[in-house]
Amino acid sequence: MLGAVVAAVAGLTATPAQAQYGYWQACMQEVGSYHYLGWDLPDVTLGKGSGGVCVKELQSDLVQLGLVPSQDVANFVDGDFGGKTYDAVVAYQRKYSDAGGVDGLVGRNTWHGLIARTEFE
Repeated sequence: MLGAVVAAVAGLTATPAQAQYGYWQACMQEVGSYHYLGWDLPDVTLGKGSGGVCVKELQSDLVQLGLVPSQDVANFVDGDFGGKTYDAVVAYQRKYSDAGGVDGLVGRNTWHGLIARTEFE
């Protein structure tokens, strides 16, 4: 009996990739989307003080791209756009010119680059 319960619970545990895809879907459902340069993007601009599932999507992408210091990875995806998320966004924008400049905001250019680099790969 205990083995069946453990197996059932194990089946409900999402892998990081599944969790990230879940954030993506939930974000798009929450804020809507629009098509830009071949990709459907969340219809939201994020910055310091933002929160929710779209921030979790952003944070997951930043972790996946290796832009979060290793000591911060375990607790990074929390849905709050604070200083550590801001620093990782700025690091992304400095690294990739398609982000449209370095401003610490996640608008259409930054979303486009993040999604193109992390989703569906």
